Amino acid sequence: MYARPKRLWPLVGCVAMLPVLYAVVWVTGGTQQAWTHLFYLPIIYAALAINWHTSAVIALASGLLLSGWLMPRDTVDMIPQQTSAWVIRLVLFLAVSLWTSVVVDYLRRRADQLYNETVELTRVQHAAVGALADLAEMRDKEYTGYHSRRLSFYADVLCTQLQVDLGLHRNIVDTIALHDIGKVAVPDAVLMKPGKLEPAEWEIIKGHPAYGEQILDSICRHAEATSESVLGFLQTAREIVACHHEKYDGTGYPRGLKGEEIPLSARIAAVCDVYDSLRSRRPYKKSFPHNKAVQLIAQGRGTHFDPKVVDAFLAVQDKFAAIWDNLSEEDADTQTA
Repeated sequence: MYARPKRLWPLVGCVAMLPVLYAVVWVTGGTQQAWTHLFYLPIIYAALAINWHTSAVIALASGLLLSGWLMPRDTVDMIPQQTSAWVIRLVLFLAVSLWTSVVVDYLRRRADQLYNETVELTRVQHAAVGALADLAEMRDKEYTGYHSRRLSFYADVLCTQLQVDLGLHRNIVDTIALHDIGKVAVPDAVLMKPGKLEPAEWEIIKGHPAYGEQILDSICRHAEATSESVLGFLQTAREIVACHHEKYDGTGYPRGLKGEEIPLSARIAAVCDVYDSLRSRRPYKKSFPHNKAVQLIAQGRGTHFDPKVVDAFLAVQDKFAAIWDNLSEEDADTQTA
């Protein structure tokens, strides 16, 4: 729900302003001067920060302080106010209080509604990402199990260790499961082939990042999003899908990007993906134990992987092992070290 400010300090502030404003009006010559309008400030502030009841009380107190009993029209010659003048002012104070309160209440209800809609849209967004990840995973779930799901946990650990910007951190965790979405366009005969791939078949496999980009570009076109958060989400997804097979030394695919030309999101995804792929059983290999997977990733420092990301991985490798142990498929065929 829409978060309302704590009400104690705003109330203290409003009450404290009244004698100060009363003194200002008296010193400046009385109600004949325009300084009386300063009393609208605590009235409006009370409606914004507290509630309409408090605003109405502040309005009533303001009207009484500026009444003919307590404030003359001219404090120099002590000329009294006409009763009609201060009564009208009191009515105006109350009217502004109630009108402001109505508007604020409407805006708060709209804010609550928009917040609830945003939460619902976020759930739908996550559900859509999960469905797309499931679609890719269905192609070879027999071998990869919960591969895409584990990547989100790995990414969270690695982003925390690297102290990645919170927004990017969240986007990486939420979109990394889409990294292989382009494999839906790869024929089963190639994707599920148990033996070594022929050069032509390997070129087909290498096309899956481009297929994934096309899928995300299609989503972007149809969504016509303008929100910075949504655009950032889609951009991060596109970076991971397109670049998670790039290598730090420039020998990866599909574009042969090198070093920091590769987006940070993709450099993080690469380590997460390779670790889990090494631990997973595939049509062409058995799974590797944790120590062997760590050793192979360490050997790729500066060639396959960003050295900083590898260093962060080595610092939290035990957490990666725990994630695998908790979420690995039951029929994983693990070799001994």
